[in-house]
Amino acid sequence: MTLDLNSIQALIENARAEMRSDTATLLLLDATGTVLEPAASSGLGRRWRGATHVRVGSGFAGRVAAQGGPVILDQVDEQSVVNPILRDAGVRRLLGVPVYGPDGLLGVLHIGSLSERSFGSGDVARLEELSAGFGQRLSEQRKNDVHLAALVLQQSLLPAAPPSIEGLDLAVRYLPADGDLGGDWYDIFVLPSGKVGLVMGDVEGHGLRSAVVMGRLRSALRAYALEHENPAEVLGRLDRKLCHFESGITATVTYAVTEPPFDTLLISTAGHPPPLVAGSGQDEAHEAQLPPGLILGVDPSRQRHSHKLFLGQGAALVFYTDGLVERPGTISASHPAWRERLDLVCRAFRSDQDAETICSRIIAAGLGDESVEDDVAVIAMRRMP
Repeated sequence: MTLDLNSIQALIENARAEMRSDTATLLLLDATGTVLEPAASSGLGRRWRGATHVRVGSGFAGRVAAQGGPVILDQVDEQSVVNPILRDAGVRRLLGVPVYGPDGLLGVLHIGSLSERSFGSGDVARLEELSAGFGQRLSEQRKNDVHLAALVLQQSLLPAAPPSIEGLDLAVRYLPADGDLGGDWYDIFVLPSGKVGLVMGDVEGHGLRSAVVMGRLRSALRAYALEHENPAEVLGRLDRKLCHFESGITATVTYAVTEPPFDTLLISTAGHPPPLVAGSGQDEAHEAQLPPGLILGVDPSRQRHSHKLFLGQGAALVFYTDGLVERPGTISASHPAWRERLDLVCRAFRSDQDAETICSRIIAAGLGDESVEDDVAVIAMRRMP
C-alpha cells in the first residue's frame, strides 16, 4: 500500500499529542500478513526509519497483533521489545492497540513513555478511538490505491489494440467488473518462428492480488512459449510455476498456436471454456469440441494434451472468459441460464463480420444492458478470405 506520508505523519503527531506521550508509532501488516513494518513515528526523530520489522507474535507489537487487543507493557527490555530503537531511546512504558479495517487487521498503533507513567483503562479507550480513525483512513487509502494499481497494471498488460498480423483480422475487448478489477487476461504475440500465440486466461478472485498474479502468469507463459512449441508443455510448466510460487491460487487458461495460412490451431486448455467457432457460410457459431483439461494450481503432475482445430477459409474464432455468459448462481457451464446466454452469443457471431463487429455484437448479446458482475475478456480472430 502506498501511504500518503504527510497525512499519516500528521495523524501520528496528533496521537502523540492527544495521549500526552513521548512517542507514538504506527506499524502496518505486510502483504503476507506475518510481519509488521514501521510506517510512521513521532518522538524518535529520524531513527525510527531503521526500526525492526516485527513478526506477528514476536515482541511487543507482534504480541498486540497476535492477541488482537490492547497490551500494556510496564517493563521494556530485550525480551519484551525487539526494536532496539525504542530501548535506546529510553522508553520505559508502552501501550499498544491493534488497527483494524473492514477486512481485518491492518497494523498496530502504540505509544511510549520515558517516565514511570502507568497507562490505565482511560488511556486504552482513547488510544482505541484514535486507532479506529487510523483504520478508517488507511482503509480508504488502501481501497483507492489498490484499485488504481490494478487498473494501471491491467492497462499496461492488456493493450486495446492487438498486433497487426497479415492474414488475420483480430480484435480484443476487456471489461472489468463494476467496482472492481480482476485477473482476466488475453494475449496475442508473434514468436521468432513466425507462429502466432493466442492466450485467454482467468485468475480466480478480484482485486490487486489477482491482477498481479495475472501479470506474472502472462510473463511466464510468454517465456515458456519461446522455448516450447507445444501448448500443452507450456501450460504444464505454467501450472508448476503457479503451484510452487502462488500457492492457493487457481487459474483457467487456453493457449493456442497457429501459423500461416492459419488453417490449423494447436490448442491446449486448462479448465477454460472452449473457443467458439464460426465456419465460412455457417449461420451460427458453435463451441469447439475440446477436452477441458484440469485448471492450473491444483495438480502440476497431471499430464496435459494439445489438440488440433481446423479453420476453413474465412472462418472465425472467439476466445472468451466466463464473465461473458456467467451470471450469479450459474457457475456450471451446464446450467440452463449459462447455456441460454451462450446460445445468444453464438447466434450473434457470424464469420462474415469483421473482428471488431464480432466483439461488439457478442458482448451486446451476452451482457445486454446488465451490469458487469465479473470481468469479461474477448479475442476475435478471423481468417482472412
